[in-house]
Amino acid sequence: MKKVDVTLSSEAKTIYLWLKKRAESSKIERSILNAIDYKIGFIRADPHYGNPVAKRLIPNEYLLKYDIDNLF
Repeated sequence: MKKVDVTLSSEAKTIYLWLKKRAESSKIERSILNAIDYKIGFIRADPHYGNPVAKRLIPNEYLLKYDIDNLF
C-alpha cells in the first residue's frame, strides 16, 4: 500500500501546534486534537475519504491560495 502524506496549510499547522501545546492542560483542546488526528488517520487510509466538492463550488480563493484542483 502506498504511503499517504497529509500536509496541513500554514494556518492549519499553526492551529494544530497550538492545540497540541494546549492539549496537555485543556480537555477541550485535547478532544479537538484527537478528532483531527482521527480524521487524519482516515485520510491516510483512504485519500478520497469524504464527499467530493464539485469543482464549480470550490472558492476561487482556495484555488489560488492553495493551488488545489479537488476538494473533499
